[in-house]
Amino acid sequence: IKMKIIISGRHLKITEPIKDYTEEKIGRLKKYFDNILEVDVTLSVEHSKTEGDLHKADGLLFANGTKIKVEAENNDLYAAIDELSDMLERQVRKYKEKLKDHNKKGTH
Repeated sequence: IKMKIIISGRHLKITEPIKDYTEEKIGRLKKYFDNILEVDVTLSVEHSKTEGDLHKADGLLFANGTKIKVEAENNDLYAAIDELSDMLERQVRKYKEKLKDHNKKGTH
């Protein structure tokens, strides 16, 4: 299964470097779980006069039969993308463990 990565921006232009970076980070999920069909990533920025810019990275991952949604935010866009990929990785691992346990139960 080829994993599809869709990256969109809200109030933010998705440049080649941002796109490449996101695809590289999210693409690594494939090595943990090869049933991922699609990951939708929305990158956005909120401007605040007091706090500076807040970057958000929202991810929606579709694997066979499950949907995992995570959101990360950081002042730095790349850090938000890192965080997003870490969070997705954790969720995917958790989901995979659950599948393993579930499959084990079925064998007795």
